[in-house]
Amino acid sequence: MKITDVIAAACEDLGASYEANSFWFEVLIYQAIKSHKTSKKYKQTHIRLLSSDSKITLPTGWFRLDYIYLCGTQEKLCPDIDYTVQENCVILKSDVADGTRYDVWIWTLNEDKEGDLIIPDDWERMLVAYIGWKYTRRYAKDYPAHIMQNYQREYQTQKLANT
Repeated sequence: MKITDVIAAACEDLGASYEANSFWFEVLIYQAIKSHKTSKKYKQTHIRLLSSDSKITLPTGWFRLDYIYLCGTQEKLCPDIDYTVQENCVILKSDVADGTRYDVWIWTLNEDKEGDLIIPDDWERMLVAYIGWKYTRRYAKDYPAHIMQNYQREYQTQKLANT
């Protein structure tokens, strides 16, 4: 299932505009995926990335960062000493020449041939509920509290079911 399918399902469920909310809902999907502490649907992937401005940009859909090595060496970088991670960016704590290569091992969801994430079908309700919860919280004046609580409860239930 593609992200656009989940966004469309959430928009239909909420009666919300796809065009007005698609970018925000995509951000919420990535938020929910990264907070999901299961590794059943993820695979460990080795990628080679280049630095730019003492940063390494990770691909979308990564879940957990395992290791970073300076390419061609046994020099493993240490979290909190050599780098920190913010959003999809590894920020190196020392100045590094642009184009320096790194071998990175991360956990990711599967991707299709175009590089789009393939979201497991059994995660659809969990992600739609997460979007519904955040949307109804943002627009609390338009939704009764019990609707927001129902989405929150469904998200938590689905999250446990998909662990």
